Amino acid sequence: MTTIRDVARKASVSVATVSRVLNGSNKVSQKSKDAVLAAQKELGFYLNANARALAQRDSHTIGIVVSDVSDPYFGAMIHACDDAIHDKGYNLIVGQGYHNDARERRAIDDLISYQCRGLIVHALALDEPTLRSYLDTVPYMVLINRVIKGYESRCLACDNYQGERLAIDELIAHGHRKIAYINSCHPILDTQERMQGYFDSLRAHDIECDPRLMVSGEPSLEGGASAAQILLQNLKPGEDFTAVACYSDVMAAGLMGVFHNHGLNIPDDISVTGFDNLFLSRCLIPALTTVENPVKLMAEEAIARSLMLYEGQEIAPPHRIDVSLIARDSVRDLNQPVHPEFIPII
Repeated sequence: MTTIRDVARKASVSVATVSRVLNGSNKVSQKSKDAVLAAQKELGFYLNANARALAQRDSHTIGIVVSDVSDPYFGAMIHACDDAIHDKGYNLIVGQGYHNDARERRAIDDLISYQCRGLIVHALALDEPTLRSYLDTVPYMVLINRVIKGYESRCLACDNYQGERLAIDELIAHGHRKIAYINSCHPILDTQERMQGYFDSLRAHDIECDPRLMVSGEPSLEGGASAAQILLQNLKPGEDFTAVACYSDVMAAGLMGVFHNHGLNIPDDISVTGFDNLFLSRCLIPALTTVENPVKLMAEEAIARSLMLYEGQEIAPPHRIDVSLIARDSVRDLNQPVHPEFIPII
């Protein structure tokens, strides 16, 4: 197996010079750099990243834990994080928790063992004491979509409450008063805040909340589909409810698929709203009315805060990321009178 000493011998330079060149240092002459790179290419040698991390206690990697990379939301998050670190010369390592506390813990532990320079964590299943312990142990760890009291400056989340109020107010403005709500089954802050937004919008318009209209499930395509089945088994669409507000675009997509398979037309029979404004929401038929949750902005800020914490720098005070309503085609206006079809007189 080729070693760094073989490259040094081939290039007629010291091992230290080879190390500096391959680690991107500018403290090397162009002649030595060219000789090292030529020798590296000829011998097919690459630095052992694990050995470098062990020696330098810095792997030049950023770690991120998400629930499931097949979820479009987390795909967008990973893409945004990778874009944010590319020009800085870092690589991204991804761990997955699958909404399971044991797997979330293992994913975080694995990334810590890689001695990542930054650590971004989305963990729904782990309890707060466990996350507090991690935040104390890893001073550069930043949480996304979850806020832990006492660590607010290291927690990033959008204004979930205001976002759900925007969605429900949009439905009410279009004449809907029997509005079902599909929520995530995980008892964390964004779930609670979005539900509170639902409650408060109904209350502000003197609409009584019907417990039958509230269903929870996994925040996934499958969870949205299961929630749709529960609604259809227990209630009459168009009579018991005219609209469904969903915790996420992904859940909305799963729900819309089930409604379509049961012969329901959206929005003529049932109106639907989502949350996140993923690219997926524009591809659905009809295009989904949703709430803009700026994933790219959140990813960029999470990366920046984590790297600043790693360097021992002060970070900005905590704040919520603003949201906005994106009105598309999945909400029917019940205020508009239904015109009978034109029948010609013969």
